[in-house]
Amino acid sequence: MTRRGRARRQREASVPDWAWGLGLGLVVVIAVGGYFVLTQTGGDGGGGGTCGQALNPLGSSEISQSAFNEEDAALSRVVALLNAGDRAGAESEFFGPVHNFTHNVDPPVRQQDADLAVELCETVVFIEEGFARRDPSGPIANAIQDMQRLIRDSAVALGYDRPG
Repeated sequence: MTRRGRARRQREASVPDWAWGLGLGLVVVIAVGGYFVLTQTGGDGGGGGTCGQALNPLGSSEISQSAFNEEDAALSRVVALLNAGDRAGAESEFFGPVHNFTHNVDPPVRQQDADLAVELCETVVFIEEGFARRDPSGPIANAIQDMQRLIRDSAVALGYDRPG
């Protein structure tokens, strides 16, 4: 076979330039679209929307000194349960009044300290998704300890004494 014959066969068997251009354009559109979706949802996949807005309220929660103290103690119990290997107990303790409080305290905290509220929101979403994905208990326990610090900071931001 001659060189010209081989070159012609390679050209005929190769992907046309327009197909490469179309493929590259499709990759760019998918990448840009994925980036847009992640930035618009906060990458959180749920939790009531982005953390640019307050978390959706859940049930009702009193926002008071005693409520902050109860929340602080409950978060300590959740961490203790996770550290003891009782994931089911930790989830049961977390998803109820404890979880509701984290959602319901967001709006008043957001009015006083938006950055603190966003950090609290992001931590709440991380914990919700961690439990849902069945992530290891260690990272969830660490996030709950972060949440406990943020709840304490929130109490101060709202004019209450720091729990704990």
